[in-house]
Amino acid sequence: MGLTTYTQAPGLKKWEANIGMRLLCLLGCLAAALARAQTTPTPPSLPPQIPTNAPEMNTSVDNSATFRSHVNLVLVPVVARDAHGAVVGNLTKANFTLYDKGKLQEITRFAVEKVGSKSLEADATAANAGPGDGEAAKSMVVVPERYVAYLFDDVHLNAGDLPRVRDAALRHVATMRPSDRAAIYTMSGFPQVDFTDDRERLKDALMRLRPNLLSAVGAMSGGNPGIGGAGVGGMGGGGAGNIQVEVTTMASLDVIQQLIQRMSGAPGQRIIVMVSPGFFTFNPLYFQNKQQVLDSAVRHNVIINGLDARGLWTDPALDASRSGTGGGGGRLGLNSVTRESMRTDILWELASGTGGQVFQNSNDYDEGFRRLGAAPEYVYMLGFTPQNLKNDGAFHALKVVVKPSNNVNIQARRGYYAPGKKENAEETAKEEISNALYSREELQELPIELHTRFFKPEGNTAKMTVMLKLDLRLFKYNKAYGRNNNTVTMVTGIFDRDGNYVEGIKKVLELHLKDETLNVKLAHGAVIRTDFDLTPGTYLVRQVVRDAEGQEMSATNAAVVIP
Repeated sequence: MGLTTYTQAPGLKKWEANIGMRLLCLLGCLAAALARAQTTPTPPSLPPQIPTNAPEMNTSVDNSATFRSHVNLVLVPVVARDAHGAVVGNLTKANFTLYDKGKLQEITRFAVEKVGSKSLEADATAANAGPGDGEAAKSMVVVPERYVAYLFDDVHLNAGDLPRVRDAALRHVATMRPSDRAAIYTMSGFPQVDFTDDRERLKDALMRLRPNLLSAVGAMSGGNPGIGGAGVGGMGGGGAGNIQVEVTTMASLDVIQQLIQRMSGAPGQRIIVMVSPGFFTFNPLYFQNKQQVLDSAVRHNVIINGLDARGLWTDPALDASRSGTGGGGGRLGLNSVTRESMRTDILWELASGTGGQVFQNSNDYDEGFRRLGAAPEYVYMLGFTPQNLKNDGAFHALKVVVKPSNNVNIQARRGYYAPGKKENAEETAKEEISNALYSREELQELPIELHTRFFKPEGNTAKMTVMLKLDLRLFKYNKAYGRNNNTVTMVTGIFDRDGNYVEGIKKVLELHLKDETLNVKLAHGAVIRTDFDLTPGTYLVRQVVRDAEGQEMSATNAAVVIP
């Protein structure tokens, strides 16, 4: 039996802590491009004949295993609110209609999830347990469901606005649910706290928020066409000020892109709350970067909400507290009202493109954080299976209609991307398994059962065993040379209580079963064991199983508490 241990989560890029350094070097990287090598596909070959004495089951690492393309269920989370912003929780499947690229789709899965209600019964053995101990005790573990990253734009935030949004954020953090995980990030990179439910750590990071020095040299000139010759969004002028604005804007978009990549591995609902006054991005120079941000957010199911940190907006020409902003039109001939309104275009673009919302023109920041960052009480999960979906990587716009629509507003996923063409089927399989691993959704296409147990040989170490039972009689097979043939890939992922990836092991089960073995010897199923060395703590286990012949997948969750 061979094992492959992932030292880093598959498909997950590490979050780079020193974003501030990236701000300084981004300009020199703008012209860099990567050459993509063109490869010639290898023609398919006939499978070799299986020798009569070949083993019927072989569990090993097999990176050459090939798979057919499998299309997962597309899940569309929907939040419905009435005219007063209150969540509506009494809708049924009949109230919803779903369209994919304008074509009516059959909703094959419908569920109403009450946020904060998910929990798993976890194995919890006594602290002095040994390998010969009997039944484990049980305890309930609240499963993290929502990952909310609060991104404070300390590069563009006005020094007078920052304390107000910070204080509201402090009050908001105190209302977190047990199933919520929050993170604090900034455009400058300082300070930042990764996802946690430790409110004291979050409050400490919020108290250390400060306006960044870059706002004094770059962002402010971008906000006033009359300073530094920068023009709005870097238009209408030139020189060092113009370059500084371009670097600052590019870096801000790059930070958002990095945060989306960081959240791509969060096993639950993913939300970014961008606290910002906005910044100018209508220069065509930024169009490609904005599109990349939107594409990445849609691919990774990240919703971006925007909170306009300026609050109840006042024309700068009439606001004595905002000295130096001026009321003239600058080089573009825009009045202050038009110019300041254009600042928040980036918030609206990111929100509308990802199914999010924007809160602005109000000093009630507490309500803003509640709407954008707090968990809605009810979430409707609509699921459908795309028919005749081409692997062309094309974007599919989704539209959800609720009836009756009177006084009901919905927030829903705006679209998804079809699988792209891979160089080989193995790459397709890896991507599908990786996506399933970093989800909390249960899939039950294959007959599997998951059990866990552990023992503590020493005080600060533990051995955990994950036992996966497969009912191989119900799998689909390719019958050839008197054998029932299939390839089953199994990935077991371990996450800590905050949803951070700890370790993963992949096993490939090659099946060449005779009829007698399949129907008699495996009548009670086959059990695959996977062992992990862990320290005391609470862990979430994610098991993903995928087969080649049936093109089916199952995924299930478990929890373990090691005292």
